[in-house]
Amino acid sequence: MLAAAGAVLLPGLARAQAGGAAMPDMTMDLLAQARARLWTIIEHLVAAPAEWQRLGGQVSAGMMSGEGVRAVAYLLILLVVGGGLEWLYWTYAIPARRALEATPAGSPRRVLLLGLRRLWLKFFGLVVFTVAILGTTAALTWPPGVEDTVVTVTLMLVAIRLVWLAIDLLLAPGAPALRLVPVESQAVLPAAVATLAVAGLLVTGHFLPGLIERTLQAPHFAATLSLFCATATMLLLLGLCLGILAPADRVRSRLRAGRLPRFPRAFFAACLVLLVYLLWLVGSGDAAVIVADIAVILALQTMLHDAVFSFWREEIAAEALMDADDRVGRPDPALVPSLVLPVARLVVVLLGLGVAALALASPLADMAMRGERSPLLDFGLNVLGVVALGLLADLAWIATKSTIDHRLAQIGPIDPHAGEVGPNARLVTLLPLLRTTAAVVLIIVFAFSAMWALGIEVTPLLASAGVVGIALGFGTQTLVRDIITGIFYLAEDVFRIGEYIESGAATKGTVERITLRTVALRHHNGPLHFVPFGDLGTVRNTSRDWVIIKFNIPLPLDVDSEKVRKLIKKVGETMLLDPEIGPMIREPLKGKLYRIDPGVKIFRCKFETAPGKQFDVRALAYKQLESALRAAGIPFADFQGAGPTPVLGGEDQR
Repeated sequence: MLAAAGAVLLPGLARAQAGGAAMPDMTMDLLAQARARLWTIIEHLVAAPAEWQRLGGQVSAGMMSGEGVRAVAYLLILLVVGGGLEWLYWTYAIPARRALEATPAGSPRRVLLLGLRRLWLKFFGLVVFTVAILGTTAALTWPPGVEDTVVTVTLMLVAIRLVWLAIDLLLAPGAPALRLVPVESQAVLPAAVATLAVAGLLVTGHFLPGLIERTLQAPHFAATLSLFCATATMLLLLGLCLGILAPADRVRSRLRAGRLPRFPRAFFAACLVLLVYLLWLVGSGDAAVIVADIAVILALQTMLHDAVFSFWREEIAAEALMDADDRVGRPDPALVPSLVLPVARLVVVLLGLGVAALALASPLADMAMRGERSPLLDFGLNVLGVVALGLLADLAWIATKSTIDHRLAQIGPIDPHAGEVGPNARLVTLLPLLRTTAAVVLIIVFAFSAMWALGIEVTPLLASAGVVGIALGFGTQTLVRDIITGIFYLAEDVFRIGEYIESGAATKGTVERITLRTVALRHHNGPLHFVPFGDLGTVRNTSRDWVIIKFNIPLPLDVDSEKVRKLIKKVGETMLLDPEIGPMIREPLKGKLYRIDPGVKIFRCKFETAPGKQFDVRALAYKQLESALRAAGIPFADFQGAGPTPVLGGEDQR
C-alpha cells in the first residue's frame, strides 16, 4: 500500500518541493484543479444530449447496413456457441451440483468445503462460456469497432458473473444449508441484489465509457455515463449504510447500555463513501481508489477474526465443556484458526495491494518509462518483505505459544503448597521458560532479518554486538553465572515448582516460580525469598520419591520390649486401614528397642511416606501410640533422678 500511495503522492510532492510552493499555494492549486474539473463535468453534461442523439442516428444507420446485419448475425452465433457449450457442460455437471446441495453439512468447515466445490463447478462453467466467446470472436471477421465492443461486453459479463459467484459462495441464495455468512433468509435476496447492483454499476462505469469514447468518438456522453454510474453507486452505498449499518448500530447501543457508546459505524461508512466520491469528482481517481481500497481492507480485517474462528467454534466450545482429565492428550482446537488468521490477514492485504497496483498501472508505467526510482516506492516494497517476515515469525510464535498454553491449561494450576507436586511439575517448570526463550529468540531473529530486508547492513551491527557483549560480559559476570547455573539446574532436574528445597545459602522453602536468573522460595513461615541460581550451591530436595520419619518413645525399664514392639506394629497396621492417612504411607510404622539409659528404655519408631505427608502421618502416629500404651497400662518413663532427659521426636531422613 505504501508503494501504491507513493506512486500517486510522490510526483506531487516533488513538484511542490521543486517549485518551493508553500502550503497556501498548494491549497490554491488543488482548489483550482477541483474548480476546473467541475466546469469540465458541466460541459460534459451540456454536450451529452447532442452526442446521444448523434449516437442514436449512427447506431440506427449502422444496423440497417450490410455490416450491421453481419454484426448482429455474428453476435447471435456468439450467443449460440457460448451458451450452447455452457449448457452442454451443465448437462453433465448438474447432477454433481444437486448432490452437493443435498449433502448434509454438519460443521462450518464442511459447509465451506461443499461451497468451494459448488463454486468450482460454476466457475468452470464460466470458463467454458468465456473461452467459447473469445475463441469464436477471434475466428470471425468483424466490422470495424464491433470486435472491440464484443470483447469489452464479454469482459463486463465475466466480471459481473464473478461477483455473482462470490455472492453465491457467501450467501448461497438457492442453498441455505451452504450459507457461510450468518444472514437471515429474508435479507439474503436484498443483500445479493444490492451487491450485484453495485458491482454492475462499477463494472459499467469502468468499461463502457472507454468503449464509447474509442469506438463512437463521444467523449461527452462517455463522461456523463461515468458520472451517472459513480453517482448511482454512491447513492446506493449511502442507502446501504443507512439501511443496514444504522439499525445494527442502534441494536449494539442498546446492548452496551451503561457503557461508553461506540462511534457509529453507519456515519463513518457514509463519510468514507462521500470522501471517495468527492475525490473522484475532483479528478483524483487514483487517490479515490486507494482510499476505498484501504477502507475495504480495514473493514475485512475487523471481521476476519470472528469469520476464521467461526469454522472451529464447535470444537472450541466442546473442549471448553470437557473436564481437565478429558483434555489431556487432545490437540488445541484453537491452534489451527490461530495460524490461519494471520495468513488470511496477509492475503487480504496482498489482494488490496493488487487492486491498488491495477488502479495505478498508468502512474507506475510512466515512472518506469522515465527510468525513475522512487525512494518511497522502494521503501514500500521493502516494508512488504518485512511484513512477510513478520508473518513467518508470528506463525512460529502462535504455534509455540498456543501449544505451550494449551498444555499448561490441560495440566491445570499446581498449588506449590499442596504437598505432593505430581508428575507434571517438571512441565509446569520448564514450559513457561521455554515460551519466554522462544519469544526472545524470535524477536532477535526478526529484528535482524527486518533490518536486512530494509537494506540496513547487519554485519557491522553483529560485530559491534560482539564487542559490546564482551564488555558487558566482564561487567555482568554474576548475571551470566546465574543464568548458566540455572540452565544446568533445570536441565538436571534438581527441583521443580511445588517442591521443598534447602540451599547451601541457608535458605529453604517451597519453589513457587522460576525465572531466567532467580528462583522464588516460600518459607514455611511465610516470607518469600528470591535466590539467584549462582547463590544456591548445594541443594537438598525433600520432595522427591519418599521420606522416612524416625522418632523415639521413652518407656520404663520394667516394660516387656517384645510386647511394646508388637504394640507399635499393630498401631502401624491400624494406620494403614485409615482412609485418609493410609494411602500416604509407603512402609508402615515399626519399632524396636533402640537403647537403654539409666532408668529408661528408648524405643525407636520409623515409617516411610510420600514427600510432604510425613507430618500428618507422624501426628496420627503420636495420637494412636498414646492411646494404645494407655490401654495396655504402659506409662511413659519418669525422668526424675534418671539422668538426662532424652530428646523426644526425631528427624526426617532420605
